[in-house]
Amino acid sequence: MENIINDLNSSINKKNNHDIIKHLKSLIEKADSVQINEINTFIKLFNVDSTDVQTVGSETIAELCKNQENRKVFTNELIVNKLMEFMESDSPELIFTTIRALGNICYENEEASNLVDNVGIENIFKVLHNDSKRQNDSLTVKASGLLVNLLNTHDNLPKTALKGGILSVVEKLLSKYKDPIEDNKVLITFLLSIVNSLTDYMDEKDNALSISKLIIEIFKKTEIPEICILSLEIFHSLSEKEDIKTLLATEGMCELLYDLIEKYRDKANDEDSRAVLKIACDLIVLILTGDSCMDQLYNDGKGKMYRNMLTWLDSDDSDLLSTGILAIGNFARKDTYCIQMVKSGIAKKLINLLRKYNHSTDINDCKVQHALLSTLKNLVISKENKVQALKDDIIEVMYPMLNQDKSIVVFKLLGTIRMVIDGQPETSLYLLSKKDFIERLVYWCYNSDHLGVRGEVPRIFSWLIKNSHSSEPFSTFIVVKDSIKCIIDMISSNHGLMQNESFVALNVLAVGLGNKQKHTQADIEMFYQTLCEADLGKNLNFVLNKYGEKWDKHTIENCLSLLENLLISDKVLKELKSNEIPQMLGKLKSNSNAIDCLDRMEKILEIFYK
Repeated sequence: MENIINDLNSSINKKNNHDIIKHLKSLIEKADSVQINEINTFIKLFNVDSTDVQTVGSETIAELCKNQENRKVFTNELIVNKLMEFMESDSPELIFTTIRALGNICYENEEASNLVDNVGIENIFKVLHNDSKRQNDSLTVKASGLLVNLLNTHDNLPKTALKGGILSVVEKLLSKYKDPIEDNKVLITFLLSIVNSLTDYMDEKDNALSISKLIIEIFKKTEIPEICILSLEIFHSLSEKEDIKTLLATEGMCELLYDLIEKYRDKANDEDSRAVLKIACDLIVLILTGDSCMDQLYNDGKGKMYRNMLTWLDSDDSDLLSTGILAIGNFARKDTYCIQMVKSGIAKKLINLLRKYNHSTDINDCKVQHALLSTLKNLVISKENKVQALKDDIIEVMYPMLNQDKSIVVFKLLGTIRMVIDGQPETSLYLLSKKDFIERLVYWCYNSDHLGVRGEVPRIFSWLIKNSHSSEPFSTFIVVKDSIKCIIDMISSNHGLMQNESFVALNVLAVGLGNKQKHTQADIEMFYQTLCEADLGKNLNFVLNKYGEKWDKHTIENCLSLLENLLISDKVLKELKSNEIPQMLGKLKSNSNAIDCLDRMEKILEIFYK
């Protein structure tokens, strides 16, 4: 080995090109077993002014760099810069071996990719752009493969590639080589891989619509697994864009995906094929999040895709079942559609499905539970649908899910319950009277790591109190430890809506518990004591100080009503005074929306200072 390198070095010094090439070919033959320790000889080699020498030299590096250790040695700025220069050659043979050398050096090698990025990848674009000037696609295939390699190992290169106009170059190549696909499988796979590496970096300036049309055409023509999977991944990433969703829906992609899934579902038994099926399922659901897509595919309940999704509600495959449920949930984003669906028995079917899963805490059932609750929440938004869902036992079916411990399911459960109880006094009264229900929600409020769960609990309590239209269950509610605290803590929310909900709920509680025909003096005194223990003053101080000057009139009035209802208690008055609420009310006066409330504020301040 050392002799070959010495002989090569001697030949370079003597400028004997014939011997240089002979020694290089000897190295190529033994490349699998050769370990290069220093590259000065190769740096000298690349200064030899001979295309033949440069071509064989690049080929030698390509072969040597199949070895990871050699790859590290050739990760050298001078070597990489010289190879990038060779990309400008008029010799196809030199460009071909240079691409191989760069590809092998940069394989899973971020440091080498950085060196390429420093030089710039315009020369690689140029090779692709000049495809039309060549008789065959070998250089185009190699350059595409190199670009895939580079894009996957360097975060900056995708941005650079997009700025350099790579999408239009790839689009032209896809258009040229898409027929016949089978003959150009490797090149099309590389080109789609390039697009797939760029999707996360595309913005409005990048015309994804045009190339997406082309990829849809390719997807429809082939069942080559690699090409189909790459196409799906591209569609999945790009379907965040509304115009791409609309394109996919208009081109019949949902129906095509449904047919493909039905065709191959029984063969999706291993992890990889199941992952592809899930991508296809997710894509259907994503497309349906587009408003125009929803309208088009629902088609007044007669749409083929809507009907297809109904069939999956009977599937024993959990991925298809959850996809069908979520798809129905995405169709259920218009009141008219929701009402039609509930009248046709969809909600009842989903509630009965939930009944099969409502006792499960198995992680494998989470996806279906989550999907069912999400869709039912959408379906029960309209008033008439709530009534029907309650007749179909939605509360009774959801109630066992209080034992659920998966946050993503609990979050959807709480949101669905809150939507069902809106405007439903009997149901609100029933739930507010259930001590175990209140206790479980309080537990979630203070023990869940999920911010959404912690935010939903006080909102449900507030909605139950507001909608119950009776103070009868209030005594049950206030004795549950921290139930009042949940609502008081919501006063400090960053959201005005939630601040308002807490004010209204506390007002209703104060008025209701003050009804001496239904509640004892002990009840109201316990309420006042609980308010103080739950830091009512501290929370009011915070929210008045941070948001009081920005509040709308409605919020100001609700806050003042609360103070008026609570200041009859000496305990509460002392709590609020010690937390500087009178001073905070002074700040509230500067709010232009408080003009009509100034007299009320003065009267409240008189109570504080009497």
